[in-house]
Amino acid sequence: MISLNSIVEDIKEDFKKPQYVNSVALSRRFVLANDNIVTVAFNKNTMLCEVAIEIPNETSLDELNALPKWKGMEEKSTIVPDGGRMSRYLSFNQLDGYDSSIFITLMQDVCDEIDKVGIEKCIATIKATLQKWSIFFQFDRDYVLSANAQQGLYGELWFLEKMILKYGAKALSGWTGYNLEAHDFYYGKDAIEVKTSSAKGPEKVKISNEYQLEDSGVSGVLYLLYISMKKSEVDGERLPDITNRIMRLLDENQIHAFKENLFKVGYVYMMPELYKYHFKVREESFFTVKDGFPRITSKNISKGIGAVDYVLSLDACRSYMIETEAFFKGVDYQ
Repeated sequence: MISLNSIVEDIKEDFKKPQYVNSVALSRRFVLANDNIVTVAFNKNTMLCEVAIEIPNETSLDELNALPKWKGMEEKSTIVPDGGRMSRYLSFNQLDGYDSSIFITLMQDVCDEIDKVGIEKCIATIKATLQKWSIFFQFDRDYVLSANAQQGLYGELWFLEKMILKYGAKALSGWTGYNLEAHDFYYGKDAIEVKTSSAKGPEKVKISNEYQLEDSGVSGVLYLLYISMKKSEVDGERLPDITNRIMRLLDENQIHAFKENLFKVGYVYMMPELYKYHFKVREESFFTVKDGFPRITSKNISKGIGAVDYVLSLDACRSYMIETEAFFKGVDYQ
């Protein structure tokens, strides 16, 4: 398995050697485990990278046009002489202004995946990998989850880890927050909505829409989990810490599914250096959301009103609080 980041850094060092000092671009060619060929090139004037992958000569134009595309990266197919034969390559070029670390990470993912298959499955594998990344590129241009988004994800993962430790790795299937479901977790007939706060003062949580605390679609019990935490740039653990710890509890197939789900919320597990915030859980509180619980739902707002968000004071919800042990005894885990 090759490391594109190391290869690019090595090429940069090659430019300093006397025989290459006047060169503008240098490249290196690699043969992967299943005889797939990858060429990595770097231009010292533009500081841009190109990765070319050998593909079957019979690859159709329709197959190439079906590959996902996005601003900042260009792909093209070329036929070049290669050891006395004509070989076809699919090249990915980093364009000016495109984040180099994201480009290298994306292409590393592509190379890692094609390293597992033969050339006949190369195009299908490239397409599947790029489709995964196309979800990521729907997020903001800076590619990094906001501090609040990181905090919210940490809260969900913290609860997920507790469920896995108590019920086993199959508890992973109950996490639905990555998929924009109405609630963050579903177990059996029950649902759990997770809210976090690192603010000082009275305990309050932001409810993002009228469906988050609506239990009409839940045949069992809707629980609200409130997690009070400390957010810091130095103290606690980061998202890569908790994600790696969870992955150690999963088998290979579950790890793959978990990584895919993390990607859907904009978390790039291949780039842990992006996530600098640290979190430490101070306190957890469980509430049962039922008749009388202070909330806004689709049933109690007038027609024509949408995009509802509001702040819920937990002081007004104390009569609905339950012990943590009562939650784990009562939740409908199948």
